[in-house]
Amino acid sequence: MKRKKVKVECMTKPNWIELPIDLTKNILRRLDTVEIVTSARNVCPLWWNVCKDPLMWSTIKMTGDFSNPLRLDKMCTASHLRRLQILGNTGISDKGLSEFLKRFSQLEELEISHCCNSFSKDILEVIGQCCPLLKSLNLERLSVDGMPTVYSYCKGDEAFCIAKTMSGLRHLKLLGLWLNYDELLAILDGCPLLESLDLRFCIYYSSNQSLLKRCSEQIKDFHHPLIY
Repeated sequence: MKRKKVKVECMTKPNWIELPIDLTKNILRRLDTVEIVTSARNVCPLWWNVCKDPLMWSTIKMTGDFSNPLRLDKMCTASHLRRLQILGNTGISDKGLSEFLKRFSQLEELEISHCCNSFSKDILEVIGQCCPLLKSLNLERLSVDGMPTVYSYCKGDEAFCIAKTMSGLRHLKLLGLWLNYDELLAILDGCPLLESLDLRFCIYYSSNQSLLKRCSEQIKDFHHPLIY
């Protein structure tokens, strides 16, 4: 009588601390920054040391509630930060966000996507003045359900601040803004190095559409706004 072969599954759990350091860094970089600061780095001495590596903090992704200034202080150890993402309703005040951004003079990429009526002129001025190396800016005004919204009219402060203080931009993405002829012209003249300009979900309210043609000719990757 033949005996049935029994498949024995290995029940040994992986030993995470024996992973190569580069692989460990790759895994940890996929976590939200809050998870790294509040949880992951406390797992073991090895992970603590890995999380202290400056290269781990070239990108910071902020989601969730940051209204507690102590959480912001923990994030401000990376003066060499190159890329920063602020996503969702973080609870950060304009003043708190401004003070936070002042610490990152080496910043090259910034994305702010959250539920608010406008992007403060003061915040944009801080970005322009304190982040001279900024090459990519993504501003998305979202509705409460997380979708882009264009229903809140802005006074043009955003466009003029960007044009005045961020001449080195290569990539600019704006969602949820109203733009007229003068505001769009200011961006084109003030940011001559733009390679991509994404205005989808923005409303362009002007009868003069010749400027849109200039955008297409001047900028390699141009996404048209909605026409009002």
